[in-house]
Amino acid sequence: MTKFSFELKKKIIKEYFSTGMGSTSLAKKYNIKSRTSVLNWIHMYNAFGIKGLVVRQPSKVYSGDYKRKVLHWMHTNHSSYPETALFFNISAPSTILAWERRLETKGLIGLYTNRGPKKMKSNNIELKLLNKSLKDKLDYYLINYRYEQIKQDHGSIINHIKKLINLFKRFSISFILKSIGISRSYYYRHLKENDKDIKLKKMITQIKHFNPNYGYRRVTLALINNNVVVNHKKVLRLMKTLNLTTNSYNRKRRKYNSYIGKVGHIAKNRIHRKFKTDRPYQKLTTDVSEFRYGNQDINHRVYLSPIMDLFSDEILKFSISEHPTVDFTIKPIKALIKALPNLKYRTTIHSDQGFQYQNNKWQKLLKDNHIFQSMSRKGTCLDNAQMESFFHIMKIEIMSNHYETKSSLIKAMKKWIKYYNNCRIKTKLGGKAPKEYRKLYLLENK
Repeated sequence: MTKFSFELKKKIIKEYFSTGMGSTSLAKKYNIKSRTSVLNWIHMYNAFGIKGLVVRQPSKVYSGDYKRKVLHWMHTNHSSYPETALFFNISAPSTILAWERRLETKGLIGLYTNRGPKKMKSNNIELKLLNKSLKDKLDYYLINYRYEQIKQDHGSIINHIKKLINLFKRFSISFILKSIGISRSYYYRHLKENDKDIKLKKMITQIKHFNPNYGYRRVTLALINNNVVVNHKKVLRLMKTLNLTTNSYNRKRRKYNSYIGKVGHIAKNRIHRKFKTDRPYQKLTTDVSEFRYGNQDINHRVYLSPIMDLFSDEILKFSISEHPTVDFTIKPIKALIKALPNLKYRTTIHSDQGFQYQNNKWQKLLKDNHIFQSMSRKGTCLDNAQMESFFHIMKIEIMSNHYETKSSLIKAMKKWIKYYNNCRIKTKLGGKAPKEYRKLYLLENK
């Protein structure tokens, strides 16, 4: 490898900052094969000043502990060789690469092999190094190194420790636990609990497999529905050990807004955010939302118009279309009117002030069928919070996937709404799915 003098490095750095020439141009000018060398000098200068350019003496020897420290820092922080070299002021990143290869081929003993004119037999070196204190240090580092790798896999802490113990059978369990900073009492206590909770963990894993967006509260309700009485705190703890906790969120996008001004009659707000009702079909709500596929642009989108019963949050009817027209929103309400049973009370349907709901065609249909119309106040999305919440949940749970075609997106939307109505339990419904909750009510009030 070509060695470059301190004066040359200083000259190049000075020219870099004074003339504004790039690393590629400077490498060509001074006949340096790779611009990476110039970039490395710039980084070293920025980090350590003029001292960072000092040419290292070939007799420079790094201790085994120092090499171990450097490699441990690199793996813990997931850093590259140049980043690590810059952090520890090591002139050549290839030096760190050589240490890592030596560790992989020769083990920890390779990091402690002395370099220099005096040649010693490897047996003599090993005899000097493998005294008790140094051997413990090496074993301690090796166990920690492997434990950090094992922790990247899914599973509980106890399962990680079990894997580690199986990997290092030559060491006592006490030494392994001490090396990774875990007490014996903690390990054996949780080992017993782990054995007791194997069946419960299997059930939790199965529930999460079929309902990946369930949090610990709904997992608890699902277990209770299967005649397993368990405290929600224990479920949360077991889910944490299994790495099954949920952290759902969706990327914020521009919200679809159907309001284009006053183009018809604005109905008064009859709901006033009183979303609770003790009977089905009394209070309904509707809205329109946008879902995108393909290139995610305006030419690749579909619209959903569902009608929700606020009694059970069930989606009674819905329609999907490429265009948010008045007929598109009328289609599900027409289907609902045909399916509505004879009621002793009038139905109210609530919406925002979108142009579809101000339209005379929509309003006449409701009036002819003795359905009250209710509208949110202008620019007040909380007046229709139940429907907004439904869209939020739906987009979190299905739009985490990318859909290339319109048909694949529509298929996923229909499948999810069926799952939502029939299977997705809700805490406000006592752990029941919307359809199940309505059926139980009708059975009890025959």
